[in-house]
Amino acid sequence: MLDGLFVWVETFYMKAILIAMAVLVAPVMAEDEDGDVGNFAGAVLNKSAIVTGRRTAVTSDGKFIYFNGRGYATSDGYYGINGNQTFGAGKLVIMSKSLFYGTSTTWKNGNSYTDNTSKSSWVTRSPKDND
Repeated sequence: MLDGLFVWVETFYMKAILIAMAVLVAPVMAEDEDGDVGNFAGAVLNKSAIVTGRRTAVTSDGKFIYFNGRGYATSDGYYGINGNQTFGAGKLVIMSKSLFYGTSTTWKNGNSYTDNTSKSSWVTRSPKDND
C-alpha cells in the first residue's frame, strides 16, 4: 500500500518539476528571436555583411558577428541589447521600424542601410530571410 503511495508522490513531483522547468526555460528560448545580425551589421556597425546563419554573420572587412540571445559578440567586442536598444563600444542605437537612431542614424530600405553621412552598406541574406 505504501509503495503505491510513494510512486504516486514521486510521479507528482516529477511532473511539477518538468512543468516548472518548461515555464522557466520558455522565455529564455524566446529571446533568441529578438536579434537580427543583419540589422546589427548594417545599422549599428555600418558595415556590409553576409548573414551566414540564423545568428551569425561576417562583415565586409572580415569581422565575425554572433548573436547569443542577449547580445552580439563581435571580433571587436560585445554589444548588449535591451528590447529595441543595442549598446556597446560607445554606441547606443534604438530601432524603430526601418529607422535606427541614437549615437548614429541609419535608414533601412530592404537590405540596404544608409546612415546620416550618406554611407551605404548592404546585407546579403538567404532568400527566405529577406524582408
